[in-house]
Amino acid sequence: MQAIQWDAKADVLSLVNVPVPTAGHGQVVIKVAYAGVCGTDLHIIQKEFPAAEKVILGHEFSGVIEEIGPGVKGFTTGDRVCVDPNRGCGNCRECFKAQTNHCQNGGLRTTIGIFRNGGMANFCVVPSEMVHQLPVEVTLPQGALCEPLSCILRGWENLNNPSLDSRILILGAGIIGVLWSTIFHHKGYRNVTVSEPAEGRRNRISALELGYQAVHPDELKANISDENIRETGYDVIVDCSGFPPAIEQAFSWLRSGATFVQFGCCPPKEKISISPFEIFSKELKIVGCLINPFTMVNTVEGLARGMAGSYLKDFSRLGIKMFRLQEYQEAIAQLKKGEISKAMFEF
Repeated sequence: MQAIQWDAKADVLSLVNVPVPTAGHGQVVIKVAYAGVCGTDLHIIQKEFPAAEKVILGHEFSGVIEEIGPGVKGFTTGDRVCVDPNRGCGNCRECFKAQTNHCQNGGLRTTIGIFRNGGMANFCVVPSEMVHQLPVEVTLPQGALCEPLSCILRGWENLNNPSLDSRILILGAGIIGVLWSTIFHHKGYRNVTVSEPAEGRRNRISALELGYQAVHPDELKANISDENIRETGYDVIVDCSGFPPAIEQAFSWLRSGATFVQFGCCPPKEKISISPFEIFSKELKIVGCLINPFTMVNTVEGLARGMAGSYLKDFSRLGIKMFRLQEYQEAIAQLKKGEISKAMFEF
């Protein structure tokens, strides 16, 4: 079968031919239908995010069960499924506290598509407990969005239901900023602004017809000052850019009692400068968000199902473009240029 493999030692991403995997005990083999390229994948190939030395990428994917291994219950061949690529070890302090995303033995240290072979291939072998059947309302392409949506749902849970009259700012209009926008709208929020330097991405937010403003960060900066922060500042800021200068600048735009959600993945060694006095005097909350502990079920059964016929119906409006696996270099190039919000491989 064909697969997109990252070789860190050789510093090469390439299309390779590898054997089709077989299902061992407790595993299923998924015939992959759709696999998304995540911003984390770009960080991996830029050596800004840890991964196995040699691995088939792809932690966002959907498909059909091709083979079922011994000991697997609840699935049949032909089932339409998506995959939660993360799991804890189940035996450590973090797992006992339902913090599997912080597991020192599992979590991000064993993620499918990062540390174990993933879904950018014709077939992928997956432990059955990490597989979720798709409701009839959710298509296979939408199923490949369930993993990023489950991470956003984790962020939403950490945000803890802000009031509906909140002024909200989203930093960045890549696919994560786009999906955050649709979820805020889905949940009833109407006073939302998206900050994005690229005109094409701003136009994409406008094309969603959510009624949200999409503005250049310089425009925001020109209209906000310490003197008018009560009127022009924000109750919630969600960073989807992972760009430290943007994060540092936006932090001063928080109103009293506001929350800053750090969702975007920054390179590990990057730093920002913020004022401790501002955190103290405004009683600000800074919220991190690491992957998707226990949010996949609610995503598949609730969020994706509820949004499938509306916000997730037209992929072109979301800025998602389909590619063949052999077109991986062009897919990554268009993604890096910001010509699309997301590249997805269609098998």
